[in-house]
Order: sequence, then C-alpha cells, then structure tokens
Amino acid sequence: MELRQVAIYVSRVRVGLGITMMAAPKVALGPIYGRGVGEPAASAISRMMGAREAVLGAGAAIAVAERRGGANWLSMIAVADGVDAVVNLTSRRVGWRGKTLGVLGAASAVAHLVLARQIVADQID
Repeated sequence: MELRQVAIYVSRVRVGLGITMMAAPKVALGPIYGRGVGEPAASAISRMMGAREAVLGAGAAIAVAERRGGANWLSMIAVADGVDAVVNLTSRRVGWRGKTLGVLGAASAVAHLVLARQIVADQID
C-alpha cells in the first residue's frame, strides 16, 4: 500500500473515533476511564476531544490527498497525541487502562511524526 494511502486511512480512522467520542462518550471512553465518564463535565470533555480528533483527522486526510500540507497536519496530530500521552501518564488515579492509553498515545505520536517525515521525503524525491 502506498504511503499516502496509509496516511489517509489512519486519518479517516481518527475522524471515526472523533465522531464516536462526540456521539457516545460513554461508549468511547467508558472502558478506559470507568463510570465517571457519564458525568456531565466528563461527557463535555469527551465531546470536545472528539471534535478535535475529527477535525485533525479530516484536515490530515484532505491535505495528504491533495498533496498540500499533509505533513503539517500529521505533525499537529503527533503533538496532540503527545500531549494526551503526557497527561495520561502523569495523572494520578487514571488506572492501568488510562496509563495504557498514554503509552498508545505516545506510540501514535511517534508514528505520526515518522509518517509526516516520510511524506516530506516522498515529496522531495
């Protein structure tokens, strides 16, 4: 599969995740953070994060497909995932699932940076 297609698919998955977080916060985050996700403030935060995920994913998918700034969007996703990783890994009482999400966020940040770098290199060649 072509590198650009991988970036587009990964970005579209992020849009789906964001939509799920907005539409059903308990379904998206309940298994990770537990019962507190049903609280109004937690649901609001999940919806805000979902909007962020959907916008970043859509922006990246469109930019990569159009060959206009895709690496920049992928890098922004990496920053967002890196911040999520730090928050989950340094927060107390998020449990092992929250810590696991932090590790996955860190891995996603690295993967998006690598993907962004490869797309830039592909454009230069």
